[in-house]
Amino acid sequence: MRPSSVVAVTDRSSVRPELRGRILALVAIVCAALNLRLVVTSLSPLLTTVGAEFGFAATVVGVFGTLPLIAFAVFGLVTPAIMRRLGPEATAALSMLLAGAGQVLRAFAPDTGTLLLLTGVALTGAALGNVVLPPLIKQYFPDRLAALSTVQMVAIHIGALFPPLVAVPLAEVAGWRVALGSWSLLALAAAVLWTFQWAGSGSGSAAPRAPAPSGGAALARPIWRVGMAWRMALLFGMVTWNVFTLFTWLPALLTDAGHSAAMAGSMVSLMVGTSLLFGLVAPTVTLRAANTFPIVALGLGGYAVGYLGVALAPQFVPVWALFLGLGTSLFVVTMTMINARSATSQGAAALSGFVQGAGSGIALGGPLLFGLLGELTGGWTASYALIAGGSLLVAFAVAYVERTPWTIEAAAQGHLPGRRAGELLHD
Repeated sequence: MRPSSVVAVTDRSSVRPELRGRILALVAIVCAALNLRLVVTSLSPLLTTVGAEFGFAATVVGVFGTLPLIAFAVFGLVTPAIMRRLGPEATAALSMLLAGAGQVLRAFAPDTGTLLLLTGVALTGAALGNVVLPPLIKQYFPDRLAALSTVQMVAIHIGALFPPLVAVPLAEVAGWRVALGSWSLLALAAAVLWTFQWAGSGSGSAAPRAPAPSGGAALARPIWRVGMAWRMALLFGMVTWNVFTLFTWLPALLTDAGHSAAMAGSMVSLMVGTSLLFGLVAPTVTLRAANTFPIVALGLGGYAVGYLGVALAPQFVPVWALFLGLGTSLFVVTMTMINARSATSQGAAALSGFVQGAGSGIALGGPLLFGLLGELTGGWTASYALIAGGSLLVAFAVAYVERTPWTIEAAAQGHLPGRRAGELLHD
């Protein structure tokens, strides 16, 4: 089944909300998406400064890099159940409230343990938001999946781009606590918007509430028994492995190479900005592709060139940041696949929760092992070769196997659109 046919099988007349509900939903989706990465990227450029004050070393930096993946793994798997109980709009409101509260409170943390705990609270909100937004897009905009996937990913990238660009300069002027806590206002604003959307969806003034997406009601088999879901989770995991390794360690890699902290932060922003440019076209290309392998292979090639460049010629880091941005845009591709490879909002919720939950669990080792191996060997060569290079090889193999688009509903039923029996890997 071609991805474009997924939209065609959706009953648009039964799910298309009224215009006012769609406008508020659009604004709420954008505001929520802006928060999904800034919880991470607003902290990573400041870890050297905070570490100097609190007295923690490289291993603790790796723990901070692993925290997002722990949150995304745990709440990726449980968010569908929360959505069934609260409804998707209320879940989105809760996610933004947690993100905002965690961010403002961690700015007052007196020690490393408290900072870790409150960062975990903020990341819990971001993890809930990661899972709930794709099915909300499918619920409110089933006829505009490519456009809204692009809007969501642009917002995520903007939210990831600006914090590292301004974090160090703002900390130098106002202190790291102000630089860290000021971003909470955006999450709290998103919480208010989703609260209004939640109230409106039950009053008839906006969209009539669609049934809460189910974690598995739309599937013929439990999602954990579907091979396609595991392959997508592994691909998402390898992409996320590298995204968060770079968010966590690229500033340290560059400062070790002799660049200033401000320069290192700006290179994270350049990487994210480049990913944003590719992300503008990635959803449309992914939705239309009859074979997604060339798209993924291009991004993996960008990662490989970028890592090699940073390792061997760090003086040309702006060039390598561009290639790393090409690789990071694979996050857009894998997120788009969640909606492209589901025919219903229930299927999207099930696939979103499983792929992000299991995939983030797979990715847990990336930031932590990258730093730990560097500390044990006294350099970054082994980290580049084993942690970065190994993950790229795994992603390359999985992307080739899972190259033909089809839906999770069809996979759960055992249908084989566009596939030969030998390519199933026990679906």
